[in-house]
Amino acid sequence: ISVYNSLQVNLERRFSRGFTLLANYTWSKMMDDLGWSNPFYRAFDYGPSVNDVPHAFHASGVWQLPLKAKGAAAWLVNGWALNSIVNWQSGFPINVVSGKDNSFSGENRDRADYLGGGNPNFGSRQHGQMVQQYFNTALFTVNPVGTFGNTGKGIIRLPRQFNTDMSLSKETKFGERASLQFRAEFFNVFNNVNFVNPRGAGIVNNVSSAQFGQLTVAGDPRIMQFALKLVF
Repeated sequence: ISVYNSLQVNLERRFSRGFTLLANYTWSKMMDDLGWSNPFYRAFDYGPSVNDVPHAFHASGVWQLPLKAKGAAAWLVNGWALNSIVNWQSGFPINVVSGKDNSFSGENRDRADYLGGGNPNFGSRQHGQMVQQYFNTALFTVNPVGTFGNTGKGIIRLPRQFNTDMSLSKETKFGERASLQFRAEFFNVFNNVNFVNPRGAGIVNNVSSAQFGQLTVAGDPRIMQFALKLVF
């Protein structure tokens, strides 16, 4: 069983003086019972899909700088363009697993037992605290022998992802056919820390591990590159 609902809003606007903006926002909810842990009770495995992203926002902008000069100054002033891409989205949901085959199913899909006592997802905290303990690990334990674990599907929501890329380019023409193109690109221009790769790579969700609850992977920091190309 798989159920998907979504709502999408798109905005495209061409402003004066060479500026164009394209943006879209998507709200969605994806539920399924795939990736079973208890083959005798499939309803237990119905919950947020591994692809469930409740909120996603994407925007891109292009600005052809309205600079006009004549003569020798045109080589330096004309032809500049600024581009940007912004991506923000909620994190993916993951399960908390036992790390033990206490159900004797031979599949190693047992989930941990949830002890209750509160929401396991912490609120906003410092990066150092998130790395050491992203969620409240004290609320989980290994499932008893003969059980599949009682922790609900997708109980932990991974960190959100935010990234902004920008580029600055210039084209200088030489006659009718030749041109010199310069491009400066800045990836993750604000040097934002994005923990965890999509769908859970980079977080220890195994209650039997000594690193249980820790974040182990972060995305690339700010990267800059420059290019120069002659077209003729």
